Amino acid sequence: MSDIAREAGVSLSTVSYALSGKRPISPATRERIQEAIEKLSYHPTASARALALNRASILAVAVPLRPGANGHVIMQFVRSMLGTAYERDVDILLVTGEDADHTQRVIEEGKADALVVMDVSDSDPRMGFLRKLSKPVVLIGYPKRTYGLACVDFDFREAAALCVRELHSTGARKIYMIRPPQEAREPVFTYQRRSLEGFRDGLDDFDLTGDVVELPASYPAILQWAEQALTGPEAPDALFVHHEALLAPLGRVLRDLSIQIPDALQVTAIAPEDVASDGPWQVSGTTLPIETIGATAVTMALDLVDDAELAPSAQLLAPRFTRRETTR
Repeated sequence: MSDIAREAGVSLSTVSYALSGKRPISPATRERIQEAIEKLSYHPTASARALALNRASILAVAVPLRPGANGHVIMQFVRSMLGTAYERDVDILLVTGEDADHTQRVIEEGKADALVVMDVSDSDPRMGFLRKLSKPVVLIGYPKRTYGLACVDFDFREAAALCVRELHSTGARKIYMIRPPQEAREPVFTYQRRSLEGFRDGLDDFDLTGDVVELPASYPAILQWAEQALTGPEAPDALFVHHEALLAPLGRVLRDLSIQIPDALQVTAIAPEDVASDGPWQVSGTTLPIETIGATAVTMALDLVDDAELAPSAQLLAPRFTRRETTR
């Protein structure tokens, strides 16, 4: 800053006051300082900006690292948040979602102005400290109890029911839901619970039969199951899949077993658009709007930072069904 002071013909303390906003500076002096900054291509440090704005201009995002988390989908969420944060002149700080103590320190030490939390479960142990934080918190998820925190998510319940409704409209009468294996001690994430509820809603609404199948996303496991479950008079005539990693190997299994899609078996899914279009088929279903969820979460968090009087809100994004190759 001493170079700026010499160029502008002012004292070092005057430059400091101009950058920090601690004391009023005359318009003429501020203009000289700004001209010196531009001439010298000076970029204030993050600490100087934080001091001037009384904020860090950083948004923390708690990202899950648990086994079984879909890294591809997680990074799509992160990328969607980066774009919106950039438009608001804010940087993103990724923190480990499972490390509650570290996350709490990041916020309470003023390293971030707000926190976005991914992968929220209904019995999430982090809720105890999240609701006590002094900075805004936005949950990506829709738990049964939000404790007054802002939250945003896709309406997985309606999305699943919509998939069943579409299958029923094209003649399906027996539908199996496929989802990842659930260990007894694992937390139930809000999207898992709500998609299961929506699937059951759909069956009940149209008096359909069905079952819930838990499968790993491996070709041998899917093949073994399909050879037994998808042949014979008791086989389902449709599948609803909420298991992104399983879609591509499932498509290969059905192709290798010569099961005609959609004539013999219809398939719908909840998945990001690129995942639904990956592998040997184009899967009909409701598209997970990752870009919109991530952008909305960032916008909600930064709006709460900008306006201390703004009340936290909850948003569920409505699903839309897209017909592709796997439904009639």
